[in-house]
Amino acid sequence: MHRVLVLLLFTGITNLNAQVNNSSVINGRVSTNDSLSVSSIHIINKTRGSATITDDKGYFEIFSTLNDTLLISAVQFKIKIIVVNNKILESKEIIIPIETFVNKLSEVVVKPHDLSGDLFKDFENSGVKPINFYNLGIPGFKGTRKEKIVSGKRLIINTILLPVGGAVDIEAVYKHVSGYYKRLKKKRKLDIEFDVVANLIKFYGINFFMETYHITEDEVYEFVSGAYNNFPVRESFKRNEHNKIMNFFQKNQSRISNN
Repeated sequence: MHRVLVLLLFTGITNLNAQVNNSSVINGRVSTNDSLSVSSIHIINKTRGSATITDDKGYFEIFSTLNDTLLISAVQFKIKIIVVNNKILESKEIIIPIETFVNKLSEVVVKPHDLSGDLFKDFENSGVKPINFYNLGIPGFKGTRKEKIVSGKRLIINTILLPVGGAVDIEAVYKHVSGYYKRLKKKRKLDIEFDVVANLIKFYGINFFMETYHITEDEVYEFVSGAYNNFPVRESFKRNEHNKIMNFFQKNQSRISNN
């Protein structure tokens, strides 16, 4: 009985190592002969269910295993499919040429605009969206601005230095006393954890976790979240230390089994 258990354990570890050895982070670049932008092109690993997009210069990286199918897709380009082989896995960088997608239109009839001569009225009736920094290419903040948390130390200092007749920041005081700031900090911490865990799952692919660690789709998030909370996965992910991350996942699986 003990021999059978040892044999099964050895076989499982061997299969896991084989999958890791046949896996690699593929560094690539998408190229084209025309002047179209090569940014934000979708690189999809259909086998693993993972995906990424290219940067402004067409560079990307995606975790893949031998015989995985990669799909390169964008509206302005023809779809390209690549099957990962040993040469691709062993290459420091692969260059993927793509072709422009030409969509021939049927005959188009151009009709004159019904203009009144009133510039402002014609502009309102044109249906053109207002110009802003987005479509002018001017850098601007696109996200949601986070509420500023006033620290207890800063609140005390501001109160001490308050000029005669000045008003105390009652709202900040209330948020400290009620525990609002504490809950807000916890929420932001959980948001960061969710983003990292979601990016890990997206990078390696749901199928990778299901096949390698023998877990169901519903257990993938909990598995990756456990690795995040027990090992320095986030720092290794930032530094592209994927071998370390694989070790962390394996240790996390052992931790779960022991519990």
